[in-house]
Amino acid sequence: MHIQQLTLHNFRNYLRESLQLDPGLNIFVGDNAQGKTNLLEAIYVLSLSKSYRTTRETELIQQGVGAARAIVTAEVVRLAALDLAVVVSHTDTKRLLVNQKSTTANSFLGRLNTVLFIPDSLQLVKGSPGDRRRFLDVQICQIDPIYRTTLLKYQRVVRQRNSLLKDAWENRSQLSQLPAWDNQLVSLGKAIMLRRQEVVHILQRFSKSAHEKISDEQEELQLIYAPFFEVADSSSQDTNYAAEELEQILWAQLKALRSEEIRRGYTLVGPQRDDLVFLINAYDLKKFGSQGQQRTAVLAYILAELELMHQETGEYPVVLLDDVMSELDRKRQMYLLSILNEKAQTIVTTTSLDSFTPETKKQATVFRIEQGRILA
Repeated sequence: MHIQQLTLHNFRNYLRESLQLDPGLNIFVGDNAQGKTNLLEAIYVLSLSKSYRTTRETELIQQGVGAARAIVTAEVVRLAALDLAVVVSHTDTKRLLVNQKSTTANSFLGRLNTVLFIPDSLQLVKGSPGDRRRFLDVQICQIDPIYRTTLLKYQRVVRQRNSLLKDAWENRSQLSQLPAWDNQLVSLGKAIMLRRQEVVHILQRFSKSAHEKISDEQEELQLIYAPFFEVADSSSQDTNYAAEELEQILWAQLKALRSEEIRRGYTLVGPQRDDLVFLINAYDLKKFGSQGQQRTAVLAYILAELELMHQETGEYPVVLLDDVMSELDRKRQMYLLSILNEKAQTIVTTTSLDSFTPETKKQATVFRIEQGRILA
């Protein structure tokens, strides 16, 4: 799959820009604060229906020109060609369109699959469990509509259950409603955990292979799914839980932690507390890995995401690289680009072309961005 044409109207610092993209490597070069990241954000919005930079969507509308709305559209070529559009307005609800017809966010996702690699991605190993869960959920949601629906339902259950637990501290009669929410938590939580477990096993296989190549087979990467009831560290085991086993564990944990949940006023049981563990040669990468080792592991994970999405959908996603070339040494740069050039449409932003070899620049379509204008 690839984007053939992209159009931005009143999006961030873009008044109106329309451009044809190459199905291979596209490099956007420009100084800081010219609009490079805004461009990738626009593509991400077309993929996930929301920004990765802000939760206030009106910030996407160009400021200072009296614009009422921002529009992003793309012609996407995949097994079946389609037109995508996102319209964000100051006065109306956000509109998502597929082939000029409005649709829901759940139906919109999965039309344009992307993998995003930004400097903050390099914090994946060192970041919080929530960061790792979001990374994982974003990828699964793009390839699995059932998972998207289940996750949304589960999040609503946790919110409602948290509200009930908070109120129960002052009004114990509220606890009579807990069994109904517990049933839903176990049913939906089990489904989420089974799918995460399956996907992490796939990512482990692909990331291990990629890491061996980057590290010249000097180190072995392990990616382990750590459910909420396990300790997320180097003692974590690559366990494969059956559905019945997870259900029993969830019920047991609810019983064991009931008093503590009431005391704290929020849910302590469930996949909202899961984590991922990165190990290098059986050592916890978060605690003992060097910065170079952590970056190599994240790079291997990003490449594994490509293979996961290809395996699940039959097509490679569009890869978005926002000023990460300067964060990688020449060896990792060359490896990353050599893989991507063979497989996926890649859109790279940079402040300088010096990070690229003459051969890479010759193969790429290069654009320059200046104050919200894109020059071929």
